[in-house]
Amino acid sequence: MQTGKNYPSKTTINLAQRDRRPLNLGVTLPTLILLTVAIAAFTKFGVIDRLHAVSAAETQAAQQELLVSQVQEKTAGYEQLLDKYQSDSLRKSASGGGADPMKCLALVETVLLNRSQVSSFTIGPDTINVKLSGVTLNDISAIYQQLMKSELVSGVQVYNASSSQKSEKVTAAMTIALVVDKPAQSGADKGAAS
Repeated sequence: MQTGKNYPSKTTINLAQRDRRPLNLGVTLPTLILLTVAIAAFTKFGVIDRLHAVSAAETQAAQQELLVSQVQEKTAGYEQLLDKYQSDSLRKSASGGGADPMKCLALVETVLLNRSQVSSFTIGPDTINVKLSGVTLNDISAIYQQLMKSELVSGVQVYNASSSQKSEKVTAAMTIALVVDKPAQSGADKGAAS
């Protein structure tokens, strides 16, 4: 019979004890406060303010969409109205004895736009008023001569084109008088004239 007892095989003992220090409120409390302030600032500026900005942008976008839909509703018939206006104005200028607007545009394009900077122009039934810029007096003279060669033009008047040197750029206004076709008389007008 064995009388031996089973002893543990560990031959060393670890007597080192770790002392737990109590929490130092002088360090822990300011750290906790700084951490809380940092989290609150991040939440305020990083989350809440951005959500408010997104909400405001969505509200503004909804208002703009509403305005766009109102404008589209009010201008729904614009294309038809524009077509009617253009056809009526062409018919009126043709029947009223005005110059052909397409020929007037072609005249502006071929004579004026090739030689000068056209600031603005208006086409009336019997005149074209043009404002030119960046031209010399020689350019204006050449434009005048070319306009007078056109069958569509009956006369040209030039205003505000003066300079001490011929090579200096000036601004000028022109009134181009157009050759106007007489309107066709209706049968009632012819009878009354006889």
